[in-house]
Amino acid sequence: MEYNYKKLSDLQTRINRLNHLKEVAFWDQATHMSEKGLNARSEAIAELSQIIHELECDPNNKKIIFDAENEDLSDTERANLVEIKRKFEITEVIPKELLKEKHLAASLCEHGWRKQRFNNDWKSFLENFKKVVTHSREEAKILSQKFKVSPYEALMDKYEPHLTEMFVDDLFGEIKSWLPNLLAKVVTKQANEPVIVTEGLFEIEKQKQLGLEAMEVLGFDFKAGRLDESIHPFCGGTPEDVRITTRYKNTEFLPALMGTIHETGHARYEQNLPSSLLDQPVGQARSMSIHESQSLFFEKHIGGHPRFIERIHPKILSNFGKQPATHLNNLKRLILKVKPSFIRVDADEITYPAHIILRYEIEKGLINGDVEAEDIPQLWDEKMEELLGISTKGEFCDGPMQDVHWPEGLFGYFPCYTLGALYAAQWKAMIQLEHSNFDDIVGKENLNLIFHWLDENIWKNASIKSTDKLTTDASHGSTLNVDHFKNHLETRYLSEF
Repeated sequence: MEYNYKKLSDLQTRINRLNHLKEVAFWDQATHMSEKGLNARSEAIAELSQIIHELECDPNNKKIIFDAENEDLSDTERANLVEIKRKFEITEVIPKELLKEKHLAASLCEHGWRKQRFNNDWKSFLENFKKVVTHSREEAKILSQKFKVSPYEALMDKYEPHLTEMFVDDLFGEIKSWLPNLLAKVVTKQANEPVIVTEGLFEIEKQKQLGLEAMEVLGFDFKAGRLDESIHPFCGGTPEDVRITTRYKNTEFLPALMGTIHETGHARYEQNLPSSLLDQPVGQARSMSIHESQSLFFEKHIGGHPRFIERIHPKILSNFGKQPATHLNNLKRLILKVKPSFIRVDADEITYPAHIILRYEIEKGLINGDVEAEDIPQLWDEKMEELLGISTKGEFCDGPMQDVHWPEGLFGYFPCYTLGALYAAQWKAMIQLEHSNFDDIVGKENLNLIFHWLDENIWKNASIKSTDKLTTDASHGSTLNVDHFKNHLETRYLSEF
């Protein structure tokens, strides 16, 4: 290994080990930490983040990177160097005190949000949230000046490299052009297909058991991960020790099941990244859009597939018994039921993009300085009426306070969900092209055929390829195409299963 490249590689290994500890600390804070541990944990995570930041933006790294660029490197090493340089250019311009203050503000805001959301307390939440917005704007301004992009684009770039507002505006504009008409058609069709909702109570332990059984069918490696409960479902930890969470309500079991399947998609991606590269940037997930493509592929194209419901139906009955709602055909209709609703994570496939477009438009304005935090509830109400035709006035907990992203300062992430849905539909179309019996595979055959395609085209490539290169290689030369997503929705929701 070349001298300068090795110095950078060794540094990345050290940073990875510190990030390992930070990830586990985050997971523990969200799942098991006692209330009085908040301040000490927040300070510890902020301190650890500052140490990592100092290592990443050490001024000496600039010359080492420059010298390494002139060394004889393999293709994978050169791809790794590109990622190292990109990270350095981002971190070198962010003052360490700003980073620490931002992490501390986000940690305190997120922890307070848990109770404030439950109490529908926007006023108390706003007090903490404004600090998160201030620090995020400072960071965005610095990065936008460095890379000559808008402040919001500078934050999107952290989750999807080189993503632009123009690209997202065009994609979302195209979706908005046909989504209302499709929604109306599906709602009309389903009005003639009565659905029986689940009744009674569903024990949390049995819901967890069903989730674990679904995870096993989907190939989750329980020696390299676990399932826990949290207020907001997430996938954290490390590739060798993936921590996924879901949330439960004892009045229904499908949201927890689908949430678990969604997070399992994230986990399978992490668990199957190339083990020899895990301590390097090139060995990490390509982007959050690609990450969300995996979770949404698992949730929508496998878990929500009528044939998969047939596959796990016996497990549902063994855990919860028979009732009219758990009849097989009713369950299929229940899972495919389309209805505008408040909650993003519980939204159906057709209304989900509207939830993302709403958040994208608000947070873009917030970071670019066109919207203030105090304006969010009114904007939220207006856009929910415009996009989904429902009123959320006064519903802060199930409105602008429902997601963990904003209290944690994850501005720029939301577009990745709909981009992920587009990619997921494209992956399904490509698998269908190569394996015409996709429905049969999901219903009764070995899912390893699907997992093998994902491994060959997505998982094992990690960040070796750019998002565009990954997409064209997996799609027989095609770039991202909204038509695959539209065709998927029309086929699933306007035809008989």
